[in-house]
Order: sequence, then C-alpha cells, then structure tokens
Amino acid sequence: MGFLSTAITLYCDYSRPPFVLPPSPSSSSSPLSAAAFTFTELSASTVAVHFLLHRYRHLEDKMANQDDTHDASGSRNNVEKEIKRGLTVMKSIIRARDKGEKFEVHWSAEDQLIEPNGSMLASYIGSLVRQHIPITCDNWRSPELKVGKEKIWSEIQRSFHIDESRQKYCIQLAGKRLRGFRSFLSNKFLKDEEGNFVEAERPMKYAEIISAEEWDNFVAKRRNEKFHEVSDKNRKRASKPAYPYKKGRTGYARLQQRILAEEKSDATSLPEHVLWKAARVGKDGVIVEAVQNVYDECETLSQTLPSTEVQDCRSVLSRVLNVPEYSGRVRGKGFGVTPSSFYKKPKTKNPTNKEVMETLAELRAQVLELQKENARYREERCGSEAKDTSDRASINCQPKFPEGITPCQLYLSSPTYRIVGKGKVHNTSGELLHHNTLPVGYMKVSVDLVLDTDALLPLPDVVSETTLMRDAVGSFVGWPSDLIFPDAETPTRPTHKASKGISRRIESVASQKEVPGQKLKKAGKDIPTTSGTKSQIMMRLEKMVEESDIMHGAIGSIDFDEGVFGIAHSEIIAKEDMQQLFEHEELGIAVIHTYIWYMYVTLMRGTELCNRFNFIAASRINTTFITKNPTSVKNELVDRFMAADDNTTPSLYFLSFNSGNDGHWVLVAMDLSRLMVYYLDSLSGDWSKYPSMKKTVDAAILKFRSKKNYRNRKDITWVRVQCPQQNNSVDCGFFVLRFMRDIIALNRIDIPKMYFEEYKSYSRAHLDEMKDELCQFLVDQRII
Repeated sequence: MGFLSTAITLYCDYSRPPFVLPPSPSSSSSPLSAAAFTFTELSASTVAVHFLLHRYRHLEDKMANQDDTHDASGSRNNVEKEIKRGLTVMKSIIRARDKGEKFEVHWSAEDQLIEPNGSMLASYIGSLVRQHIPITCDNWRSPELKVGKEKIWSEIQRSFHIDESRQKYCIQLAGKRLRGFRSFLSNKFLKDEEGNFVEAERPMKYAEIISAEEWDNFVAKRRNEKFHEVSDKNRKRASKPAYPYKKGRTGYARLQQRILAEEKSDATSLPEHVLWKAARVGKDGVIVEAVQNVYDECETLSQTLPSTEVQDCRSVLSRVLNVPEYSGRVRGKGFGVTPSSFYKKPKTKNPTNKEVMETLAELRAQVLELQKENARYREERCGSEAKDTSDRASINCQPKFPEGITPCQLYLSSPTYRIVGKGKVHNTSGELLHHNTLPVGYMKVSVDLVLDTDALLPLPDVVSETTLMRDAVGSFVGWPSDLIFPDAETPTRPTHKASKGISRRIESVASQKEVPGQKLKKAGKDIPTTSGTKSQIMMRLEKMVEESDIMHGAIGSIDFDEGVFGIAHSEIIAKEDMQQLFEHEELGIAVIHTYIWYMYVTLMRGTELCNRFNFIAASRINTTFITKNPTSVKNELVDRFMAADDNTTPSLYFLSFNSGNDGHWVLVAMDLSRLMVYYLDSLSGDWSKYPSMKKTVDAAILKFRSKKNYRNRKDITWVRVQCPQQNNSVDCGFFVLRFMRDIIALNRIDIPKMYFEEYKSYSRAHLDEMKDELCQFLVDQRII
C-alpha cells in the first residue's frame, strides 16, 4: 500500500488537470460508492503503469511544443524562460488598500520622490501604466489618453497620501515608465543578440495586458524604417558613455538622500557636480580618473565664477562637460527637476543672428518714433502759456544753465522718479550730438557717475547701440532738459506747514532709513505730468501682449502667495485687463489684485510690513455678494482676520471695495485692535452710500473679537479721511491703489483725517508712475 499511496500522490501532482476523487453521495453509507472511481479496485501495478504512461505523453507533448515555438520565433522562447518573474502587481499595496491603509509619500527639496515609499510608488506607477495605457501610444500628450491618465491618478490616490499638486509629476513619471516598458519589449522580444530585429510572437507572460492586435501594431511600428534610423542613432549614442552611471535604479534623488543621511548633514540639497560624481562611483568605491577630473574642474570653476553666474541656467557641471543640454532638465539632478523649478527662471534659448538683427531694427524704429513723439510733445508743452499746476510747478520746462559746461544731476521719471547719475551739461549754441542735431527739449550731457546701472537712457544712441546708463559712462548722450538739474540743487516740491497733514519731503538720509516704505521711492510723487504719452516700458509690454496668445482669446494666470490675501490665490489676466492698463480705462478686479501683488512682492515680503498691513481680496467682498448672502461675506471677513498670527498688535486690513452698480472703488482700512475703520473715497461722500457694506464690516469685526475673547466692548469708530479727489469718471481704481501705496510707504497705521492734505488731487503723472511700475513688474515676472 505504500507504493500505491506514492503513485496516487504523484499522479495527482503531475496530471493535467489535477486528479480529484469525486465525493460520494451523502445518502450512501459507504465512503466510496460503486459509481465513483476507487483505487481499491485497481492494483498497485496498474496505477503505476497508468502514471508512467501519462508522464511520458506529457513530456512528449511539451518537447513537441518547444520545437514548434523554436521554429516559429527563434530564440524568443529562451528569453521567456529566462524571465521567470511574473507581472508586477504590487500585492502589498492592494492588501493595504483593502485594509483602508494608505502609504505616506516623501519628497526632496527639489520635489523628487524619496524614501520611505518613494521607490514603491515609482514601481506602482509602472504597474498601473502597463495596465491602462496601450504600448502603441506614441504621443503621451494625446487627448485619447486622458481617461487612462485619470485612472492612474485615481488609483495612486487610493493607496498613497499625495497632494493634488503632485499629479503632474506622477503622470510624467508614468510616461517615462511607459517608454521604458516599450524599450524592454523591443530589446527582449524583437531583437536578437546582435541587436537585429526578428519576427516574434506575442509574449504569453504579458498576454493579460497586451492583446494580439495591440502586439501586431506594436511590431509593425518597430519594423518602420524611420524607427530603425532613430533606434540605431540612439543606440550608438548610448553604447559607449564617457561617464557611465553606476547606481542602477537608485536615482539621483534617493542617492542624494542617502549621502545626506550618511553625512548627517543639515543641508537639503547637494551641488549638481557633487551628486554627479557620486553617481559614477561603483561598488568597489573606485573613482575613475576622468570623473575625478571633471569634478575637480567644477570645484575650481564654482569658486571663480560670480554668484550670479553660478545661478545661471547653464550650471557649472554643464559648462565643464561642454556638451549639448536637453531642454527641460538639469544635468546631475535627475527626473522631475527642470530649469524653471531649480533656477527659479525658465531656460532661454540664445537668439540667432537673424533674430538679433530683426530685433535691433525694430528697436531703432521704436527709438526714432519715440524721438519724434517726444519732440512734438515738448514743443506743444513748452509752447503753451498755461500755468503748470503739477507738484513741480516751481521747475521750469527748460531749466536755465549758464553758457558753457556745468556740473549736473541726471534724473529719470519712469518707472519711478529718481536720480540715476551725475555729469556735465554742455550748454553751447549749435551743440551737436554725434554729428546730429538734438531733438527739441533735449540737451547734450556727458555722463561721469552712474547711480542706477540698469536704467534705460531716455535717448538711446542708435549708432553705438548704447541703451543703458552703465554703457554711457565717459560718453555724450541726449537728456531731457526738464530732468537735468544743477549739481548743487535737489528738486523737491514746496514745503508745507508742519501743522497741516504729513509732509512727504524726505529731509535727510537718516530720515529715509526711518521709513520702511522707502523701497517705493516716494520721490516718485515729484513726477511731472506726462499725460498723453506712453513710457518705453509700457510700450514694450504692449508689444509683448500683442505678440502673445492673449490677443487671440487666451488668458494668463498669476499665482499669489497666501500671505497676500490669507489664502492661496490665482488671478486670471485677459486681453480686457491689459487694455485697462494701456488705455487708462476703469480698472477691474484683476488689475487691482495684480498691483496689490506687486506691492506685496516689492515692498512688504520679508519685512515687518507684512505684520502691519494686510489685504482682503476684492473678489470676495463687494456689494453684489453682500446683497445676495451677507452672512457668507461676513464669515469671509472673519476668516481673513483669523488668518493673521497676531491680531492684537496695531495693523491695517485694506479692503478695495467696489460698489457693484456703477463700478466705483473706495478704500476701507480696518484697525482691529483699536476698533477704527478709515474710509477713503476719491469722490465726495462717506460710508452712508453703502450701508450694507458698513453693517457687514462692523458685524465681522465684532464676531472676530468675540471669537478671540477680547473684553473691550467700545463701539467701532469710522473716520472719513480727506483724500485726493478725482476729476474724471475713470480714476477711482487708480486712486485706491495709490492710497494704499502711500500709506504703506510711510508705514503709518493711524490715519489722520488730513493725511493727504497737501494733495488736492493726484496728477496723471502719479497714476502713470503706478502703471509703469506694474508694467515693469509684469515684464520682470514674465507673466505675459
């Protein structure tokens, strides 16, 4: 019976399908019924003979199948035998998901996947992309893949704690995994040992995820001659790398994490060349001489280059290797790091000679046109007998200089009114500039000292192509006569009595240091009226807009820090918004918010002013919303008040409030600690025009104080500030922005009623200055 038992066991193990004894009917008292197959009716020898015959036939069939497969597909069957590992399904992730568990994901300082769970997520993404994206996909940006990508992202979120902001990274990684999988299929199943393409059947290992039709299409594309050309080119390029990577699947991000952990360093990142060298050290720890030489050159170059050049998009490593760079990547940092994210500015392409010449021709044409416009403007302005009513009325249109050469100060009025250099004015009859007659309203000056190296010359020299102040030292240039002053004279507006309002005149350098808002250069209030002309920076921005997609219905988006309005905010910029700026029309919310963003970035961020001045989004608090749902608006205000870390110290909350019906803008400034609300309206009137607004603001302040458990129960005091008044129907938005700008510049929390006494109104020049500031900011931030 021992032999019989062994034979039965072997037969059951090797037979196909497995041998199973049928159960006996429940009504039968015998454990084995007569109808059932029983081994007791067979002898041991009979069972053994049947078993041996079955095994012989099984092996014979298997060998025949192997011969057929070998004849049909050459060595492909051997390849499948070598790949013993099954499909990657990440069962541990599935089991954890079934239990309701999710894995935490960690990211490096460069926003790359790191451990723990970084490699797990990367592998899981590879598994998902093989299931949901066909291998015949040639264009990862194809709209047809949208459903598959959404499925991949939803599956990732089911198993990992991951923020929505990481979706782009994960989908890009999925595309990389798909390309890797297709290369694997080509190299393993469609090529022989010498790299030549061969005929191959669909690998049965991947039959569950690759259909027969899909495989045939994939093979057909690999037979294409163009594909062969690209494949051969890439294979030759990668066949003998000069500095081979030796860290396998570790990747730069996890390698950096490992190095920092071993060194117990507080740093969050390593220089590119340091990481590049570490990635080319083998298991033996030996550093190839060529790699060490590159590293040494990088160290030397990094110590000799200025810090500004080190931060250039062309890194030290790239310069030393001196090889073509791929767009969208940073050498030595790995997947997910781009020039725009790493260097905080996009990588620019060097223009061709043709493009340079075309740009130069355009600039020359613009300069000539500007010269003509300025000449016409100055002729009209200086020929008028009307009295100059601007803040610089004491300065004549044509300052009088003695005959000969006189030391002078050189000023510019855009984007802010400021001194940019010193030199000498040459006031002689018949004076020429580079053999050309000077335009009307200009004088010849020699530049001796530059105070603002990046300032644009008011009259660029087309002959020598000099456009910046730093290039004009020691040479002669044309300068507007009303922006030239004797060296002993500093242009200021007439002084006012100390008892009237707050004087804007800065008396000394010491007093300037005492004003945190000096970054805005309050001297800009001395700009002469230039109504009717556009500055160079505005014309430049206008040209950029005309050449952008915005003119064809596209929109631009600006992402604000949460420090601006208390929460993360995105503003949409469209063609109509830019038109308001260029044509001096009534301002909408987009321009209002963008200028607030400009003030926050250039004046407040990183200073104590962030604790003293706060902004409330005008898109959330206006008459329309208050009428529809006052409770919701009140709660919005309370949430904004609660967002500040400390509301007990004096600070102001600026609310640019729009009436909704006629589109009029007013400024409401709230001091929560003193229960003071300041009302600034560029049209005569007070808060009684908007009773629902006042009621909502009062209710929000009281609710906030109640939530903070403040005991002070005194009433809220509203103060109408005597502020500059507009003389047309479109300037209210500009005035509101200027109110905030001046208040922040002087860093004054308590606003007196006569705070703006010295101004009867803002001149057009004051408003143009703001527009130029915003234009310059939009250009610098590359928003368009």
